[in-house]
Amino acid sequence: MALRDTVLATARLRLTTWSPSDLDDLAALHADPEAMRHLRTGPQTRSATAKRLGVFIAEHERRGWSKWRVETTDGEFVGRAGFGTAHGTGHRELGYLLARPAWGAGFATELAQALKDWHEAHPSPGVAPPLRGYVYPANVASRRVLEKAGFRLLRDQDGELVYETGCGS
Repeated sequence: MALRDTVLATARLRLTTWSPSDLDDLAALHADPEAMRHLRTGPQTRSATAKRLGVFIAEHERRGWSKWRVETTDGEFVGRAGFGTAHGTGHRELGYLLARPAWGAGFATELAQALKDWHEAHPSPGVAPPLRGYVYPANVASRRVLEKAGFRLLRDQDGELVYETGCGS
């Protein structure tokens, strides 16, 4: 098992850096049509996921934030979560993707709140303070997660709902 740095921990979860050895877990998650149904890319091939894993590793090394590996406190892989850049707006975008066995346990809300707090505690040069979240209107569960984490609906933009929260909100 590869050594990972823990970026963030909650009562039940750890967000860690990635290792190339994580490809099997991430590829299985990205190949699941049900897990990927609310993402623009849809299910991904192993090759596409390998490229994305490389991007996650490089982003973290370059700027100190990206999408990170999510595991339970006993080390079980449950998904990925962290930040991307929000559609060229200068904001960080909150994102998470959980494996189906982890659904319904409250992990998404726990992650969203912890990531919001991390964002507020780790400003980045050139990144606007409000954190954004983009959700398709039909993804009611993710809309509720963002609302519970203190995001407010900003607008409908090109078929996606844009949520935002500022530092200290």
